[in-house]
Amino acid sequence: MSVKEIKHGSLTWIHISKINDEVIEYLKKTFKFHALDLQDIKTAHHSPKLDVYKNYLFLITQIPYIKSTRKMIAHEIFIFAGDGFLITIQESKSREIKNLFYRCVNNRKMRSEWFANTSGLLLYHILEELFVEVQKTLNQIGIELNEIENEVYKDELQTVNEIKELAQHRRNIFAVRRILDPQRFIISTLSHTRRSFLDESLSIYFDDIRDLLDRLWVIVESYNETSDGLHWTIESLINQRTTKIISALTIVSAAFTPLIVVTGFYGMNLQLPLQNHPIFIHGLLLILAVGIIFAIYLLKKKRYL
Repeated sequence: MSVKEIKHGSLTWIHISKINDEVIEYLKKTFKFHALDLQDIKTAHHSPKLDVYKNYLFLITQIPYIKSTRKMIAHEIFIFAGDGFLITIQESKSREIKNLFYRCVNNRKMRSEWFANTSGLLLYHILEELFVEVQKTLNQIGIELNEIENEVYKDELQTVNEIKELAQHRRNIFAVRRILDPQRFIISTLSHTRRSFLDESLSIYFDDIRDLLDRLWVIVESYNETSDGLHWTIESLINQRTTKIISALTIVSAAFTPLIVVTGFYGMNLQLPLQNHPIFIHGLLLILAVGIIFAIYLLKKKRYL
């Protein structure tokens, strides 16, 4: 069974890395959790929620995580907290919560600090570390947005690559907003919850997490505005390029119109004046060539080209 535990003093942290029928049966017999909570564990892709019971609480939280495909997804973590125990359950493979668990296993000082009080304090430390990792992810997105912005305003835009990269960041920013928004309310509710393992002294800790989430929200909103601005800027640059190319092609076509007309006449199977005089034909072509060059010069001077 994929169940690991750390025990320090009177507090036990149980981490479950895989959900299966054996795990559900273990939780049902050992802790007698409500059947609806166990049903939630078996069903993935919930919204963040907090259910508070007499002897324990059940929390579903989501952590934004970028996959190797650079797509932002939400890792669901199910948490039970009660007197003397805290249980974390992964919905899918997540190195963040797993790393935290094994850091506690290997780091005695960290374990002593995190297990110094009730399961409420341990819950605070876990949530804080998880959302600090989110901030690191957002910082990386910010760095890459700045790089795109520099490329745009240096007029070194590689249209296809930059549009694709920006679209990827916009999708990830939308995903983070969708994941973080409901969790601010959940953490706020948690800070006002009173149980024997979650007393009033812990309110300031969960308020600290709420402040962290608010800062993350401000960062995400800033990135959202930046990405929108870059999107419209790139579209404007593309439209300007397209307009300039079409204008140039139109002007060149207009400049060559007299030559097309003349060659059209002389290409017909008709007797035309002076058609047997090479000097006249060469002179006419020279006049047309000079006229075309002069027209292009004037248009360039007037900045139409």
